[in-house]
Amino acid sequence: MGIGYDIHSIKPGDRGMYLGGVKVSDTFYLVGHSDGDALCHAIVDAILGSTSSGNIGISFPEDEKNRDRRSIEFLMEVAESIRGRWRILNVDAVVVIEKVRLAGFVSSITENVARALGIESEQVNVKPKSGNGSSPGFVQVHAVCLLEKVG
Repeated sequence: MGIGYDIHSIKPGDRGMYLGGVKVSDTFYLVGHSDGDALCHAIVDAILGSTSSGNIGISFPEDEKNRDRRSIEFLMEVAESIRGRWRILNVDAVVVIEKVRLAGFVSSITENVARALGIESEQVNVKPKSGNGSSPGFVQVHAVCLLEKVG
């Protein structure tokens, strides 16, 4: 089992906000070297932690290759890198965000994350939380991933 965590500031702007590779806002964006998709980042870290493979900063450094890159690509690359050695059993994530309500996006986010990981959507759970006034200017994500060694 691995755990991942990420946090990104929210700013107004038309770059679009992505979580789990799904555009959830046209009026806000997440500040980051890549697209700032904190959900993908936290899941990547959970997978890497589960396989004792470091963290997202080692696998995807803040260089020109990764500038403004879609983080769903990081998720796909990490999933591919463990295929044949590890099997993803499930992913569970909590997304704390106040600026954007995610309830209408949960199904799309879940399906998109599952597709990127090459697993069924029933193996992915995403729980949005409002933060009740504690997180107006940022999104924070906690994710866990359970893997099974293959072979």
